Amino acid sequence: MEGTRVSHYEITRRLGRGGMGEVWEAVDLDLGRRVALKFIAAELAAEPEAFRRFEREARLAAALSHPHIATLYAFERDAGRPFIAMELMSGESLRVRLAAGPLPVAEALRIARDVASALAHAHSRDIIHRDIKPENLMFDLEGVAKVTDFGLAKAAQASRFTMVGTSLGTAAYMAPESVRGETGKPADVFALGVMLHEMLAGALPFKGVNSLALLYSIANSEPESLRARRPDAPEAVESLLARMLAKDPGARPDAAAAARELAQLSGEALTDAELRSLEPPPATHATEEVEVERVPGRELAPRTGGELVAKPRRRWYALPLPRAVVLALAALAMVRVFWHPGDPRRGPAFDRARAEATALNNRGMAAFQKESLDAARGYFEAALRQDPENAQALNNIGMVFLRQGDDPHATLHFTQVAQRRLGDAAVQAVAHYNLGDIDLRAGAWSSAADEFRQAAALDSDSPAYWNNLGYALIRAGRAAEARAVLDSALARFPTMAALHKNAALAAFQMGENERALAQLDRAVQLDRSFAPARGLRARVRAVAGNRSGALEDWSAYLALQPDPQERAEVEAELRERRVLAQH
Repeated sequence: MEGTRVSHYEITRRLGRGGMGEVWEAVDLDLGRRVALKFIAAELAAEPEAFRRFEREARLAAALSHPHIATLYAFERDAGRPFIAMELMSGESLRVRLAAGPLPVAEALRIARDVASALAHAHSRDIIHRDIKPENLMFDLEGVAKVTDFGLAKAAQASRFTMVGTSLGTAAYMAPESVRGETGKPADVFALGVMLHEMLAGALPFKGVNSLALLYSIANSEPESLRARRPDAPEAVESLLARMLAKDPGARPDAAAAARELAQLSGEALTDAELRSLEPPPATHATEEVEVERVPGRELAPRTGGELVAKPRRRWYALPLPRAVVLALAALAMVRVFWHPGDPRRGPAFDRARAEATALNNRGMAAFQKESLDAARGYFEAALRQDPENAQALNNIGMVFLRQGDDPHATLHFTQVAQRRLGDAAVQAVAHYNLGDIDLRAGAWSSAADEFRQAAALDSDSPAYWNNLGYALIRAGRAAEARAVLDSALARFPTMAALHKNAALAAFQMGENERALAQLDRAVQLDRSFAPARGLRARVRAVAGNRSGALEDWSAYLALQPDPQERAEVEAELRERRVLAQH
Protein backbone atom coordinates (compact mmCIF):
# COMPACT_ATOMS: atom_id res chain seq x y z
CA MET A 1 0.00 0.00 0.00
CA GLU A 2 3.02 2.30 0.21
CA GLY A 3 2.60 5.37 -1.98
CA THR A 4 -1.14 4.81 -2.45
CA ARG A 5 -3.87 7.24 -1.51
CA VAL A 6 -6.84 6.36 0.69
CA SER A 7 -9.47 9.08 0.99
CA HIS A 8 -7.43 12.23 1.80
CA TYR A 9 -4.50 10.27 3.24
CA GLU A 10 -1.29 9.31 1.43
CA ILE A 11 0.18 6.12 2.88
CA THR A 12 3.94 6.13 3.40
CA ARG A 13 4.95 2.97 5.29
CA ARG A 14 3.65 0.03 7.27
CA LEU A 15 4.07 0.28 11.02
CA GLY A 16 2.87 -3.16 12.06
CA ARG A 17 -0.03 -5.52 12.58
CA GLY A 18 -2.08 -5.62 15.76
CA GLY A 19 -5.07 -7.38 17.22
CA MET A 20 -7.55 -5.57 15.01
CA GLY A 21 -5.70 -5.11 11.74
CA GLU A 22 -2.74 -3.45 10.03
CA VAL A 23 -1.33 -0.05 10.99
CA TRP A 24 0.23 2.30 8.44
CA GLU A 25 1.86 5.69 8.65
CA ALA A 26 0.22 8.26 6.38
CA VAL A 27 0.02 11.97 5.65
CA ASP A 28 -3.31 13.75 6.08
CA LEU A 29 -3.31 15.80 2.87
CA ASP A 30 -6.07 18.11 4.12
CA LEU A 31 -4.36 19.11 7.38
CA GLY A 32 -0.73 18.41 6.45
CA ARG A 33 -0.02 16.19 9.47
CA ARG A 34 1.36 12.68 9.87
CA VAL A 35 -1.12 10.17 11.25
CA ALA A 36 -1.44 6.45 11.88
CA LEU A 37 -4.16 4.58 9.94
CA LYS A 38 -5.43 1.36 11.48
CA PHE A 39 -7.25 -0.74 8.87
CA ILE A 40 -9.80 -3.05 10.44
CA ALA A 41 -9.13 -6.77 9.99
CA ALA A 42 -11.26 -8.31 7.26
CA GLU A 43 -12.69 -10.97 9.58
CA LEU A 44 -13.99 -8.23 11.91
CA ALA A 45 -15.31 -5.96 9.17
CA ALA A 46 -17.14 -8.91 7.61
CA GLU A 47 -19.44 -9.25 10.63
CA PRO A 48 -22.00 -6.42 10.40
CA GLU A 49 -23.07 -6.40 14.05
CA ALA A 50 -19.53 -6.69 15.44
CA PHE A 51 -18.37 -4.02 13.02
CA ARG A 52 -21.15 -1.61 13.99
CA ARG A 53 -20.33 -2.12 17.64
CA PHE A 54 -16.68 -1.45 16.79
CA GLU A 55 -17.66 1.78 15.03
CA ARG A 56 -19.75 2.90 17.98
CA GLU A 57 -16.88 2.25 20.42
CA ALA A 58 -14.46 4.12 18.14
CA ARG A 59 -16.70 7.16 18.00
CA LEU A 60 -17.15 7.06 21.77
CA ALA A 61 -13.38 6.84 22.32
CA ALA A 62 -12.92 9.83 20.01
CA ALA A 63 -14.47 12.02 22.71
CA LEU A 64 -11.62 11.31 25.17
CA SER A 65 -9.07 14.07 25.67
CA HIS A 66 -6.11 13.39 27.98
CA PRO A 67 -2.34 13.97 27.76
CA HIS A 68 -1.65 10.24 28.14
CA ILE A 69 -4.26 8.94 25.69
CA ALA A 70 -3.41 8.78 21.99
CA THR A 71 -5.93 10.93 20.15
CA LEU A 72 -8.38 9.16 17.86
CA TYR A 73 -9.14 11.56 15.00
CA ALA A 74 -11.73 9.84 12.82
CA PHE A 75 -13.45 6.63 11.81
CA GLU A 76 -13.66 6.45 8.02
CA ARG A 77 -14.42 4.20 5.09
CA ASP A 78 -12.90 4.25 1.65
CA ALA A 79 -13.87 1.83 -1.13
CA GLY A 80 -15.34 -0.48 1.47
CA ARG A 81 -12.18 -0.51 3.62
CA PRO A 82 -12.91 0.81 7.14
CA PHE A 83 -10.07 2.40 9.06
CA ILE A 84 -9.30 4.61 12.04
CA ALA A 85 -7.14 7.73 11.76
CA MET A 86 -5.27 8.36 15.00
CA GLU A 87 -2.34 10.22 16.49
CA LEU A 88 0.99 8.96 15.17
CA MET A 89 3.28 7.84 17.98
CA SER A 90 6.79 8.15 16.60
CA GLY A 91 8.54 6.51 19.53
CA GLU A 92 8.73 2.90 20.63
CA SER A 93 6.20 0.77 22.48
CA LEU A 94 6.65 -0.28 26.09
CA ARG A 95 7.07 -3.84 24.82
CA VAL A 96 10.18 -2.76 22.86
CA ARG A 97 11.52 -0.91 25.87
CA LEU A 98 11.01 -3.94 28.11
CA ALA A 99 13.05 -6.11 25.73
CA ALA A 100 16.15 -4.47 27.21
CA GLY A 101 15.23 -5.63 30.74
CA PRO A 102 13.58 -4.20 33.87
CA LEU A 103 13.15 -0.42 34.07
CA PRO A 104 14.51 1.87 36.79
CA VAL A 105 12.03 2.14 39.67
CA ALA A 106 11.41 5.85 39.09
CA GLU A 107 10.75 5.35 35.38
CA ALA A 108 8.37 2.41 35.95
CA LEU A 109 6.40 4.35 38.56
CA ARG A 110 6.14 7.40 36.31
CA ILE A 111 4.83 5.31 33.41
CA ALA A 112 2.32 3.52 35.66
CA ARG A 113 1.21 6.88 37.06
CA ASP A 114 0.55 8.19 33.54
CA VAL A 115 -1.43 5.09 32.55
CA ALA A 116 -3.48 5.18 35.76
CA SER A 117 -4.32 8.82 35.13
CA ALA A 118 -5.45 7.96 31.58
CA LEU A 119 -7.58 5.07 32.88
CA ALA A 120 -9.16 7.27 35.53
CA HIS A 121 -10.14 9.83 32.90
CA ALA A 122 -11.72 7.17 30.69
CA HIS A 123 -13.42 5.36 33.56
CA SER A 124 -15.02 8.61 34.74
CA ARG A 125 -16.71 8.63 31.34
CA ASP A 126 -17.64 4.94 31.62
CA ILE A 127 -15.17 3.87 28.91
CA ILE A 128 -13.15 0.73 29.66
CA HIS A 129 -10.01 -0.19 27.75
CA ARG A 130 -10.16 -4.01 28.20
CA ASP A 131 -6.73 -4.64 26.65
CA ILE A 132 -4.09 -2.84 28.71
CA LYS A 133 -0.68 -4.35 27.85
CA PRO A 134 2.80 -3.09 26.84
CA GLU A 135 1.94 -3.28 23.12
CA ASN A 136 -0.81 -0.69 23.64
CA LEU A 137 1.42 1.81 25.45
CA MET A 138 3.44 3.97 23.05
CA PHE A 139 5.92 6.79 23.54
CA ASP A 140 6.22 9.94 21.47
CA LEU A 141 9.56 11.49 20.50
CA GLU A 142 9.65 13.41 23.81
CA GLY A 143 9.19 10.17 25.75
CA VAL A 144 5.59 10.88 26.84
CA ALA A 145 3.64 7.66 27.36
CA LYS A 146 0.22 7.38 25.73
CA VAL A 147 -2.34 4.57 25.84
CA THR A 148 -3.69 3.54 22.44
CA ASP A 149 -6.83 1.69 21.27
CA PHE A 150 -9.11 3.00 24.02
CA GLY A 151 -12.54 1.42 23.90
CA LEU A 152 -11.84 -0.63 20.77
CA ALA A 153 -11.24 -4.03 22.36
CA LYS A 154 -14.88 -4.33 23.50
CA ALA A 155 -16.24 -4.49 19.99
CA ALA A 156 -13.44 -6.65 18.66
CA GLN A 157 -14.05 -9.17 21.43
CA ALA A 158 -17.72 -9.31 20.40
CA SER A 159 -16.67 -10.89 17.11
CA ARG A 160 -17.00 -14.65 16.85
CA PHE A 161 -13.62 -14.67 15.08
CA THR A 162 -10.40 -14.75 17.07
CA MET A 163 -8.70 -11.38 16.92
CA VAL A 164 -5.66 -11.27 14.71
CA GLY A 165 -2.43 -11.45 16.68
CA THR A 166 -3.88 -12.62 20.00
CA SER A 167 -1.32 -14.54 21.98
CA LEU A 168 -0.03 -15.52 25.39
CA GLY A 169 0.86 -11.87 25.89
CA THR A 170 -2.77 -10.73 25.89
CA ALA A 171 -3.84 -13.53 28.26
CA ALA A 172 -1.12 -12.52 30.72
CA TYR A 173 -2.89 -9.23 31.50
CA MET A 174 -6.40 -10.64 31.98
CA ALA A 175 -8.01 -10.25 35.39
CA PRO A 176 -9.48 -13.31 37.15
CA GLU A 177 -13.01 -12.06 36.46
CA SER A 178 -12.14 -11.55 32.79
CA VAL A 179 -11.25 -15.23 32.58
CA ARG A 180 -14.87 -15.85 33.64
CA GLY A 181 -16.13 -13.36 31.05
CA GLU A 182 -16.84 -10.50 33.52
CA THR A 183 -14.84 -7.48 32.42
CA GLY A 184 -15.18 -4.04 34.01
CA LYS A 185 -13.13 -1.10 35.25
CA PRO A 186 -11.28 -3.13 37.93
CA ALA A 187 -9.92 -5.39 35.18
CA ASP A 188 -8.09 -2.40 33.68
CA VAL A 189 -6.49 -1.73 37.08
CA PHE A 190 -5.45 -5.41 37.35
CA ALA A 191 -3.82 -5.25 33.90
CA LEU A 192 -1.92 -2.12 34.92
CA GLY A 193 -0.71 -3.96 38.05
CA VAL A 194 0.61 -6.81 35.89
CA MET A 195 2.35 -4.30 33.65
CA LEU A 196 3.91 -2.44 36.60
CA HIS A 197 5.22 -5.72 38.04
CA GLU A 198 6.68 -6.61 34.64
CA MET A 199 8.37 -3.20 34.32
CA LEU A 200 10.02 -3.58 37.72
CA ALA A 201 10.74 -7.33 37.85
CA GLY A 202 11.38 -7.99 34.16
CA ALA A 203 8.91 -10.91 34.37
CA LEU A 204 5.18 -11.51 34.71
CA PRO A 205 3.68 -11.99 38.20
CA PHE A 206 1.85 -15.15 37.10
CA LYS A 207 3.42 -18.14 35.34
CA GLY A 208 2.16 -20.67 32.81
CA VAL A 209 3.69 -22.74 30.02
CA ASN A 210 0.74 -21.98 27.75
CA SER A 211 -2.34 -19.75 27.69
CA LEU A 212 -4.56 -22.19 29.60
CA ALA A 213 -1.98 -22.74 32.31
CA LEU A 214 -1.39 -19.01 32.59
CA LEU A 215 -5.12 -18.26 32.91
CA TYR A 216 -5.43 -20.95 35.59
CA SER A 217 -2.56 -19.34 37.50
CA ILE A 218 -4.18 -15.91 37.28
CA ALA A 219 -7.48 -17.27 38.60
CA ASN A 220 -6.03 -19.45 41.38
CA SER A 221 -2.43 -18.56 42.31
CA GLU A 222 -0.93 -15.66 44.23
CA PRO A 223 1.37 -13.33 42.25
CA GLU A 224 5.12 -13.69 42.54
CA SER A 225 6.69 -11.42 45.16
CA LEU A 226 8.02 -8.25 43.55
CA ARG A 227 10.84 -7.68 46.08
CA ALA A 228 12.07 -11.24 45.64
CA ARG A 229 13.17 -10.17 42.16
CA ARG A 230 13.61 -6.45 42.79
CA PRO A 231 14.91 -5.85 46.36
CA ASP A 232 15.34 -2.12 45.74
CA ALA A 233 11.61 -1.67 45.09
CA PRO A 234 9.99 0.19 48.03
CA GLU A 235 7.65 -1.78 50.28
CA ALA A 236 4.89 0.75 49.51
CA VAL A 237 5.10 -0.21 45.84
CA GLU A 238 4.78 -3.92 46.65
CA SER A 239 1.81 -3.12 48.89
CA LEU A 240 0.09 -1.20 46.09
CA LEU A 241 0.78 -4.00 43.62
CA ALA A 242 -0.77 -6.56 45.97
CA ARG A 243 -3.97 -4.53 46.06
CA MET A 244 -4.03 -3.95 42.29
CA LEU A 245 -3.60 -7.71 41.71
CA ALA A 246 -6.25 -8.78 44.23
CA LYS A 247 -8.49 -11.62 43.02
CA ASP A 248 -11.58 -9.77 44.22
CA PRO A 249 -12.30 -6.80 41.91
CA GLY A 250 -13.87 -4.92 44.81
CA ALA A 251 -10.63 -5.11 46.80
CA ARG A 252 -8.62 -3.25 44.15
CA PRO A 253 -8.18 0.53 44.20
CA ASP A 254 -10.00 2.31 41.41
CA ALA A 255 -7.93 3.96 38.70
CA ALA A 256 -8.20 7.43 40.28
CA ALA A 257 -6.96 6.17 43.67
CA ALA A 258 -4.14 4.27 41.96
CA ALA A 259 -3.17 7.39 40.00
CA ARG A 260 -2.94 9.47 43.18
CA GLU A 261 -0.91 6.84 45.00
CA LEU A 262 1.44 6.33 42.05
CA ALA A 263 1.89 10.09 41.73
CA GLN A 264 3.00 10.21 45.36
CA LEU A 265 5.32 7.21 44.96
CA SER A 266 6.87 8.57 41.77
CA GLY A 267 7.31 12.08 43.12
CA GLU A 268 5.47 13.52 40.09
CA ALA A 269 2.27 15.19 41.23
CA LEU A 270 -0.79 15.05 39.04
CA THR A 271 -1.32 18.24 37.08
CA ASP A 272 -4.39 20.40 37.60
CA ALA A 273 -5.77 19.15 34.28
CA GLU A 274 -5.25 15.54 35.34
CA LEU A 275 -6.88 16.13 38.72
CA ARG A 276 -9.93 17.61 37.02
CA SER A 277 -10.06 14.65 34.66
CA LEU A 278 -10.25 12.19 37.56
CA GLU A 279 -13.79 13.32 38.40
CA PRO A 280 -16.92 12.47 36.40
CA PRO A 281 -17.60 15.52 34.23
CA PRO A 282 -20.70 17.47 35.28
CA ALA A 283 -20.61 18.81 31.75
CA THR A 284 -17.72 18.57 29.33
CA HIS A 285 -16.62 20.54 26.29
CA ALA A 286 -18.28 23.75 27.46
CA THR A 287 -15.90 25.90 25.40
CA GLU A 288 -15.54 23.55 22.47
CA GLU A 289 -16.71 25.08 19.19
CA VAL A 290 -17.01 22.49 16.45
CA GLU A 291 -18.84 22.96 13.18
CA VAL A 292 -20.95 19.87 12.72
CA GLU A 293 -23.45 18.68 10.18
CA ARG A 294 -27.00 18.93 11.43
CA VAL A 295 -29.05 15.78 11.12
CA PRO A 296 -31.93 16.64 8.76
CA GLY A 297 -35.46 16.19 10.00
CA ARG A 298 -34.47 15.48 13.60
CA GLU A 299 -36.59 17.28 16.19
CA LEU A 300 -36.57 17.25 19.94
CA ALA A 301 -39.32 17.55 22.52
CA PRO A 302 -39.55 17.75 26.33
CA ARG A 303 -40.53 14.60 28.23
CA THR A 304 -41.06 13.44 31.75
CA GLY A 305 -39.36 15.31 34.55
CA GLY A 306 -38.20 18.15 32.31
CA GLU A 307 -35.62 16.29 30.23
CA LEU A 308 -35.47 16.43 26.46
CA VAL A 309 -35.61 13.35 24.30
CA ALA A 310 -35.32 12.80 20.60
CA LYS A 311 -38.52 12.75 18.63
CA PRO A 312 -37.33 10.32 15.93
CA ARG A 313 -37.81 11.01 12.27
CA ARG A 314 -41.10 9.59 11.09
CA ARG A 315 -39.54 6.42 9.85
CA TRP A 316 -40.91 2.93 10.35
CA TYR A 317 -40.66 3.31 14.10
CA ALA A 318 -41.79 6.94 14.74
CA LEU A 319 -44.30 7.63 17.50
CA PRO A 320 -44.95 11.33 18.37
CA LEU A 321 -46.27 12.51 21.75
CA PRO A 322 -49.43 14.64 22.00
CA ARG A 323 -48.58 18.30 22.64
CA ALA A 324 -50.93 18.43 25.67
CA VAL A 325 -49.04 15.59 27.33
CA VAL A 326 -45.73 17.32 26.65
CA LEU A 327 -46.87 20.61 28.19
CA ALA A 328 -48.41 18.89 31.21
CA LEU A 329 -45.23 16.94 31.94
CA ALA A 330 -43.11 20.06 31.54
CA ALA A 331 -45.36 21.90 34.00
CA LEU A 332 -44.97 19.08 36.53
CA ALA A 333 -41.19 19.45 36.29
CA MET A 334 -41.46 23.06 37.43
CA VAL A 335 -42.86 22.07 40.85
CA ARG A 336 -40.76 19.01 41.73
CA VAL A 337 -39.61 19.06 45.37
CA PHE A 338 -36.29 17.49 46.32
CA TRP A 339 -36.52 16.23 49.90
CA HIS A 340 -35.14 12.87 50.90
CA PRO A 341 -35.50 12.25 54.67
CA GLY A 342 -32.87 10.12 56.31
CA ASP A 343 -29.95 11.12 54.05
CA PRO A 344 -27.34 13.02 56.12
CA ARG A 345 -26.24 14.99 53.06
CA ARG A 346 -29.67 16.56 52.75
CA GLY A 347 -30.35 19.92 54.26
CA PRO A 348 -31.49 23.43 53.38
CA ALA A 349 -28.34 24.23 51.36
CA PHE A 350 -28.55 20.96 49.48
CA ASP A 351 -32.25 21.50 48.73
CA ARG A 352 -31.57 25.03 47.52
CA ALA A 353 -28.88 23.75 45.16
CA ARG A 354 -31.23 21.08 43.82
CA ALA A 355 -34.02 23.63 43.36
CA GLU A 356 -31.63 26.02 41.58
CA ALA A 357 -30.51 23.17 39.32
CA THR A 358 -34.13 22.47 38.43
CA ALA A 359 -34.76 26.13 37.62
CA LEU A 360 -31.64 26.30 35.45
CA ASN A 361 -32.61 23.09 33.68
CA ASN A 362 -36.05 24.52 32.87
CA ARG A 363 -34.49 27.74 31.57
CA GLY A 364 -32.34 25.56 29.36
CA MET A 365 -35.47 23.86 28.05
CA ALA A 366 -36.95 27.22 27.15
CA ALA A 367 -33.77 28.24 25.34
CA PHE A 368 -33.69 24.94 23.50
CA GLN A 369 -37.24 25.37 22.25
CA LYS A 370 -36.13 28.72 20.78
CA GLU A 371 -33.25 26.95 18.94
CA SER A 372 -30.67 28.71 21.14
CA LEU A 373 -28.53 25.59 21.52
CA ASP A 374 -25.44 27.25 23.01
CA ALA A 375 -27.53 29.09 25.59
CA ALA A 376 -29.45 25.92 26.39
CA ARG A 377 -26.28 23.94 26.97
CA GLY A 378 -24.96 26.72 29.19
CA TYR A 379 -28.02 26.48 31.40
CA PHE A 380 -27.85 22.69 31.55
CA GLU A 381 -24.16 22.80 32.48
CA ALA A 382 -24.90 25.41 35.16
CA ALA A 383 -27.55 23.06 36.52
CA LEU A 384 -24.94 20.31 36.78
CA ARG A 385 -22.58 22.59 38.65
CA GLN A 386 -25.32 23.03 41.24
CA ASP A 387 -26.23 19.34 41.23
CA PRO A 388 -23.58 17.10 39.58
CA GLU A 389 -25.95 14.12 39.57
CA ASN A 390 -28.87 15.89 37.92
CA ALA A 391 -29.83 13.20 35.43
CA GLN A 392 -32.28 15.45 33.60
CA ALA A 393 -29.58 18.00 32.80
CA LEU A 394 -27.21 15.23 31.66
CA ASN A 395 -29.89 13.87 29.33
CA ASN A 396 -30.61 17.35 28.04
CA ILE A 397 -26.96 18.08 27.24
CA GLY A 398 -26.96 14.80 25.36
CA MET A 399 -29.95 16.01 23.37
CA VAL A 400 -28.16 19.26 22.49
CA PHE A 401 -25.25 17.23 21.12
CA LEU A 402 -27.69 15.03 19.20
CA ARG A 403 -29.28 18.10 17.67
CA GLN A 404 -25.84 19.21 16.57
CA GLY A 405 -25.11 15.78 15.04
CA ASP A 406 -22.45 14.99 17.65
CA ASP A 407 -23.29 11.38 18.59
CA PRO A 408 -20.05 10.61 20.54
CA HIS A 409 -20.58 13.40 23.09
CA ALA A 410 -24.30 12.66 23.25
CA THR A 411 -23.50 9.02 23.96
CA LEU A 412 -21.15 9.98 26.79
CA HIS A 413 -23.89 11.90 28.61
CA PHE A 414 -26.63 9.31 28.11
CA THR A 415 -24.21 6.58 29.21
CA GLN A 416 -23.51 8.40 32.48
CA VAL A 417 -27.22 8.41 33.31
CA ALA A 418 -27.77 4.81 32.21
CA GLN A 419 -24.71 3.12 33.71
CA ARG A 420 -24.57 5.16 36.93
CA ARG A 421 -28.37 4.80 37.31
CA LEU A 422 -28.87 8.48 37.98
CA GLY A 423 -32.36 9.85 38.47
CA ASP A 424 -35.54 7.85 38.72
CA ALA A 425 -36.47 4.91 36.49
CA ALA A 426 -38.25 7.10 33.93
CA VAL A 427 -35.21 9.35 33.48
CA GLN A 428 -32.90 6.34 33.12
CA ALA A 429 -35.32 4.93 30.55
CA VAL A 430 -34.97 8.11 28.50
CA ALA A 431 -31.18 7.68 28.46
CA HIS A 432 -31.46 4.06 27.28
CA TYR A 433 -34.05 5.10 24.69
CA ASN A 434 -31.75 7.70 23.18
CA LEU A 435 -28.78 5.33 23.19
CA GLY A 436 -31.01 2.93 21.29
CA ASP A 437 -31.97 5.65 18.84
CA ILE A 438 -28.28 6.38 18.21
CA ASP A 439 -27.70 2.69 17.57
CA LEU A 440 -30.69 2.57 15.18
CA ARG A 441 -29.25 5.33 13.05
CA ALA A 442 -25.88 3.57 13.08
CA GLY A 443 -27.51 0.32 11.97
CA ALA A 444 -26.49 -1.53 15.15
CA TRP A 445 -29.81 -3.32 15.42
CA SER A 446 -29.10 -5.81 18.22
CA SER A 447 -27.43 -3.18 20.37
CA ALA A 448 -30.41 -0.87 19.78
CA ALA A 449 -32.78 -3.64 20.82
CA ASP A 450 -30.83 -4.12 24.06
CA GLU A 451 -31.15 -0.41 24.89
CA PHE A 452 -34.88 -0.25 24.05
CA ARG A 453 -35.53 -3.38 26.11
CA GLN A 454 -33.89 -1.74 29.12
CA ALA A 455 -35.90 1.44 28.53
CA ALA A 456 -39.14 -0.55 28.40
CA ALA A 457 -38.22 -2.49 31.54
CA LEU A 458 -37.66 0.79 33.40
CA ASP A 459 -40.78 2.50 32.04
CA SER A 460 -43.24 -0.03 30.66
CA ASP A 461 -45.96 2.59 30.16
CA SER A 462 -44.28 4.20 27.16
CA PRO A 463 -45.50 2.66 23.88
CA ALA A 464 -42.58 4.30 22.04
CA TYR A 465 -40.10 2.06 23.86
CA TRP A 466 -41.98 -1.13 22.92
CA ASN A 467 -42.49 0.10 19.37
CA ASN A 468 -38.83 0.86 18.79
CA LEU A 469 -37.81 -2.41 20.47
CA GLY A 470 -40.00 -4.25 17.97
CA TYR A 471 -38.54 -2.34 15.03
CA ALA A 472 -34.95 -2.97 16.15
CA LEU A 473 -35.66 -6.71 16.53
CA ILE A 474 -37.15 -6.78 13.03
CA ARG A 475 -34.07 -5.14 11.56
CA ALA A 476 -31.89 -7.58 13.51
CA GLY A 477 -33.65 -10.45 11.70
CA ARG A 478 -35.63 -11.54 14.79
CA ALA A 479 -39.14 -11.07 13.37
CA ALA A 480 -40.84 -13.73 15.49
CA GLU A 481 -39.44 -12.19 18.68
CA ALA A 482 -40.48 -8.76 17.45
CA ARG A 483 -44.03 -9.88 16.76
CA ALA A 484 -44.39 -11.23 20.30
CA VAL A 485 -43.21 -7.89 21.72
CA LEU A 486 -45.49 -5.87 19.44
CA ASP A 487 -48.56 -8.05 19.97
CA SER A 488 -48.12 -7.65 23.73
CA ALA A 489 -47.81 -3.88 23.33
CA LEU A 490 -50.88 -3.71 21.08
CA ALA A 491 -52.93 -5.41 23.80
CA ARG A 492 -52.15 -2.38 25.98
CA PHE A 493 -52.02 0.36 23.33
CA PRO A 494 -54.46 -0.75 20.59
CA THR A 495 -54.88 2.72 19.06
CA MET A 496 -51.18 3.33 18.26
CA ALA A 497 -50.80 3.27 14.49
CA ALA A 498 -47.01 2.81 14.63
CA LEU A 499 -47.37 -0.40 16.65
CA HIS A 500 -49.77 -1.82 14.05
CA LYS A 501 -47.38 -0.84 11.26
CA ASN A 502 -44.39 -2.56 12.87
CA ALA A 503 -46.45 -5.64 13.71
CA ALA A 504 -47.28 -5.72 9.99
CA LEU A 505 -43.61 -5.39 9.10
CA ALA A 506 -42.79 -8.39 11.32
CA ALA A 507 -45.57 -10.44 9.69
CA PHE A 508 -44.38 -9.37 6.24
CA GLN A 509 -40.85 -10.57 7.00
CA MET A 510 -42.31 -13.90 8.10
CA GLY A 511 -44.26 -14.27 4.85
CA GLU A 512 -47.67 -13.74 6.49
CA ASN A 513 -49.00 -11.21 3.99
CA GLU A 514 -52.69 -11.39 4.96
CA ARG A 515 -51.86 -10.73 8.61
CA ALA A 516 -49.60 -7.85 7.53
CA LEU A 517 -52.37 -6.28 5.40
CA ALA A 518 -54.87 -6.52 8.25
CA GLN A 519 -52.45 -4.69 10.58
CA LEU A 520 -51.72 -2.05 7.93
CA ASP A 521 -55.40 -1.46 7.25
CA ARG A 522 -55.84 -0.76 10.95
CA ALA A 523 -52.80 1.55 11.02
CA VAL A 524 -54.17 3.58 8.10
CA GLN A 525 -57.60 3.76 9.73
CA LEU A 526 -56.02 5.17 12.87
CA ASP A 527 -53.82 7.66 11.00
CA ARG A 528 -54.47 8.23 7.29
CA SER A 529 -51.44 10.53 7.10
CA PHE A 530 -49.02 7.90 8.46
CA ALA A 531 -46.64 7.66 5.50
CA PRO A 532 -44.68 4.55 6.63
CA ALA A 533 -47.89 2.52 6.81
CA ARG A 534 -48.82 3.62 3.29
CA GLY A 535 -45.39 2.77 1.94
CA LEU A 536 -45.31 -0.65 3.58
CA ARG A 537 -48.84 -1.45 2.42
CA ALA A 538 -47.80 -0.62 -1.14
CA ARG A 539 -44.97 -3.16 -0.83
CA VAL A 540 -47.20 -5.87 0.68
CA ARG A 541 -49.93 -5.33 -1.92
CA ALA A 542 -47.31 -5.59 -4.66
CA VAL A 543 -46.13 -8.94 -3.33
CA ALA A 544 -49.75 -10.11 -3.12
CA GLY A 545 -50.30 -9.16 -6.77
CA ASN A 546 -52.66 -6.23 -6.05
CA ARG A 547 -51.10 -3.78 -8.51
CA SER A 548 -53.90 -1.19 -8.39
CA GLY A 549 -53.89 -1.16 -4.57
CA ALA A 550 -50.12 -0.82 -4.53
CA LEU A 551 -50.30 2.14 -6.93
CA GLU A 552 -52.97 3.78 -4.77
CA ASP A 553 -50.80 3.51 -1.66
CA TRP A 554 -47.74 4.60 -3.61
CA SER A 555 -49.49 7.81 -4.71
CA ALA A 556 -50.58 8.54 -1.14
CA TYR A 557 -47.08 7.76 0.13
CA LEU A 558 -45.50 10.21 -2.33
CA ALA A 559 -47.77 12.97 -1.07
CA LEU A 560 -46.97 12.23 2.58
CA GLN A 561 -43.29 11.22 2.66
CA PRO A 562 -40.83 14.14 2.43
CA ASP A 563 -37.64 12.09 2.78
CA PRO A 564 -36.29 11.37 -0.74
CA GLN A 565 -34.09 8.50 0.50
CA GLU A 566 -37.00 6.65 2.04
CA ARG A 567 -39.15 7.30 -1.03
CA ALA A 568 -36.36 5.88 -3.19
CA GLU A 569 -36.23 2.69 -1.09
CA VAL A 570 -39.95 2.02 -1.50
CA GLU A 571 -39.87 2.97 -5.18
CA ALA A 572 -36.96 0.59 -5.83
CA GLU A 573 -38.87 -2.34 -4.36
CA LEU A 574 -42.01 -1.49 -6.32
CA ARG A 575 -40.04 -1.24 -9.54
CA GLU A 576 -38.43 -4.59 -8.75
CA ARG A 577 -41.94 -5.99 -8.49
CA ARG A 578 -42.71 -4.22 -11.80
CA VAL A 579 -45.58 -2.34 -10.22
CA LEU A 580 -44.22 0.98 -11.51
CA ALA A 581 -43.02 -0.28 -14.88
CA GLN A 582 -45.81 1.51 -16.73
CA HIS A 583 -46.50 4.19 -14.10
